[in-house]
Amino acid sequence: MSRETKETDPKDSNIYNIYIDWLEKSIVGEYINYYDYSEFKNLEPLGNGSYGSVVRAKWRNTDTFFALKTFNSDKITLKEVVNEIKSQKKVDVHENILRFYGITKIENGKY
Repeated sequence: MSRETKETDPKDSNIYNIYIDWLEKSIVGEYINYYDYSEFKNLEPLGNGSYGSVVRAKWRNTDTFFALKTFNSDKITLKEVVNEIKSQKKVDVHENILRFYGITKIENGKY
């Protein structure tokens, strides 16, 4: 099967939508905190890779820094993001694990 056919396969769209729906329902159900992207200031790039990029940012008018991960919005990456969030929520109580605070959406539509 060609790559072109795979990308337009309705089953792939359904899988992608399942993860988007899970994220949106988790935000509405307050399982995941949602932060408005405009509340983050002084964004400084830290790195990037095949998954997306990471920036350091201050939240609102505080001196608190956060690492913001930007993910590519393909179905495989989205599945990995959802699995990472679920795993983070399970181990969030351990002091040696980086804390997952929530999710934001960049103006271009990426979570």
